Amino acid sequence: MNTRTAYFDRLFVEALNNKIPQIVLLGAGYDSRAYRFAKLIHGTKIFELDIAPTQDRKKKCLKKTKIDIPQQVTFVPINFNQESLKNILQEAGYQSHQETLFIWEGVSYYLTAESVDATLEFISHSLPKESLIAFDYTVSITEDNMNCYGVKEFARTMKEHHANEELLFSIAEGEIESFLAQRNLKVVEHLDNKEIERTHLIAAQGSSMGQITGHFRFILASPKAP
Repeated sequence: MNTRTAYFDRLFVEALNNKIPQIVLLGAGYDSRAYRFAKLIHGTKIFELDIAPTQDRKKKCLKKTKIDIPQQVTFVPINFNQESLKNILQEAGYQSHQETLFIWEGVSYYLTAESVDATLEFISHSLPKESLIAFDYTVSITEDNMNCYGVKEFARTMKEHHANEELLFSIAEGEIESFLAQRNLKVVEHLDNKEIERTHLIAAQGSSMGQITGHFRFILASPKAP
């Protein structure tokens, strides 16, 4: 969880420093980046998308703790499995011709393959080619990776304690590039579990600070040129 937060934090801050016009947080939940990095937000518009009950509770939490909501932030209620991402975003003021960073953190594996495809299709066909989508995903659990660090324990924990959060979507090992290419997207950056550990879990003196569950991956992609 710490490495995931650090990875998406970097992309968020880079986008703000580069004054990207729009950032869209897909399934924002209790994402706190717009508040932790509020001083870096200038002209960038930030759209937080999630179901209405989650957003209502988040606003109450922010109010209770006296954390101001930056004027650049727009809360956009949506049911991803039932409503059109394109229509909902446009109604909220999203500009399809402007460069955008989409952050899709901790979401893809809980969605159906159809929902994942719908999101990626919107991003690949509706945006400037400089736009980016960053998301994490899991590779399909097989006999080959079941014994990788934490995978067996993760699968057991999800089954025993999170039965209502079924993992629905994964991508076979080694197929992320072809998967994205089929959806008119190209890989900009891809980190497997070992690369995540090398870039985010090495202490200043060079020692390891830990490992991550072996079937998690981070990906940064952009629309392919026509």
